[in-house]
Amino acid sequence: MGITRRSAMAAMAAAAQAWTLKGAQSAPQGPFQPNWESLTQYRCPDWFRDAKFGIWAHWGPQCVPMQGDWYARNMYLEGGRVYRFHVQTYGHPSKFGYKDILPLWKAEKFDPERLMALYKAAGARYFVSMGVHHDNFDLWNSKHHRWNAVRMGPKRDIVGEWQKAARKQGLRFGVSEHLGASYTWFQVSHGSDKQGPLAGVPYDGADPQWQDLYHPPPSRATMPGTARIPNGPNGGSRELPTSSISISRTCFIPTARFLSARSDGPCWRITTTAIWLGMAEGWRRFTR
Repeated sequence: MGITRRSAMAAMAAAAQAWTLKGAQSAPQGPFQPNWESLTQYRCPDWFRDAKFGIWAHWGPQCVPMQGDWYARNMYLEGGRVYRFHVQTYGHPSKFGYKDILPLWKAEKFDPERLMALYKAAGARYFVSMGVHHDNFDLWNSKHHRWNAVRMGPKRDIVGEWQKAARKQGLRFGVSEHLGASYTWFQVSHGSDKQGPLAGVPYDGADPQWQDLYHPPPSRATMPGTARIPNGPNGGSRELPTSSISISRTCFIPTARFLSARSDGPCWRITTTAIWLGMAEGWRRFTR
């Protein structure tokens, strides 16, 4: 019997589940199990029920060009506004990629204690720092790879300094993690122009020496077709194109990767009203 796309996907899903269960068995047991029944028992912390206002700093290397928080992706979309800005300001993505933006972020005006005092005075009861955006650049002293704020750029533990300042002001502290989307989000860095004088010249993400930042190429990270995704505790499912779903084991890594790096306290994924701040770089966006 030949291998079909459906059977291949089923085999990969089973392997991923086995890999996850193996990791879960070796990890310390927590209050929840990997099923909906267990997760529905979660109770929001008492302090959060009364904390009506918090501030989230969505701040990182993307602030250098000041062209939006998706700069690391949009700079590789040929013909787009951000692509044109990048070419005019820094050069072609085959010669000057996002990896070259990272060292330009110095955070020399970053003063977390002054900012945290301001946030508390504004009425904030908790503060959330971004830990890693879709750009795969860690904002703490990560031991998982070389792309972090302590080894390059600011050469400071941004998350750690935020945490220290928040605790000094008596604010609850959390960290948001955005890495899950990165494995498909960043695939455009492996492409090339389709027209113009550099048509066909690969962008820097196609160079194997940078794949620990940009991830492996699409053929190894994703596969074509569709996959059925559970809707949630109410049952049912829906089909999504696997072009937007990470198939490799890396899709199970981000949360464990973060928790192993900052296991000194709980963190929460904040879904309430948030304020995105550019701070020293001067851009800001308010969302609800």
